[in-house]
Amino acid sequence: MDRLSALIAIAALASACESKKDGGGSEPPSRTNAAKVTKKAVSIEAFCDKLFKGNEGPTMTIPEVASKEAIVPAAGGWHWFNVWATWCKPCVEEMPRLVAWRDKLRGAGKKIEVSFISVDESDSEIAAFKKANPKAPASARLIATKDQEAWFGKLGLDGAPPIPIHVFVAPSGHIRCARAGSVNEQDYAAIEALLAE
Repeated sequence: MDRLSALIAIAALASACESKKDGGGSEPPSRTNAAKVTKKAVSIEAFCDKLFKGNEGPTMTIPEVASKEAIVPAAGGWHWFNVWATWCKPCVEEMPRLVAWRDKLRGAGKKIEVSFISVDESDSEIAAFKKANPKAPASARLIATKDQEAWFGKLGLDGAPPIPIHVFVAPSGHIRCARAGSVNEQDYAAIEALLAE
């Protein structure tokens, strides 16, 4: 008897659902239909801690570095500098993303180079990191780490900003954007827009 009652209840529910589909009642809007989807505007201003218009930014200068050959000339294109350290977990985590984004941007026709500059205190720290992470990109290293705060000031960043630091240099050699802090997947659109200016 209990099974028969359950079957009758299920049949009644199915019948009620069918009548609503046929116009027998008003269906509440589904979550998908009721949700208003808005696309966030890409904001270069929000992405950059310091944004320079056109050629108003300072010319990019790099203090003395070890492994200078790791800084590949941009050859008339954009140059993206990433300041990092082997002990900085967000820095290390984002390295493959930066290389992949460089390749994606190049695939879209953008002329861009990415160079890594470490603020580690010794070449042995970089060598040990490279040995443990053989796929990591080549990196230069600031020789006089005591001068890094002054250099960051020249980039448009105040005091001792957190690393990683990202500096985007226009084909003219002028700094266009400086950002302290790591980049995430949602930042790609802002970088793409910056390079389109």
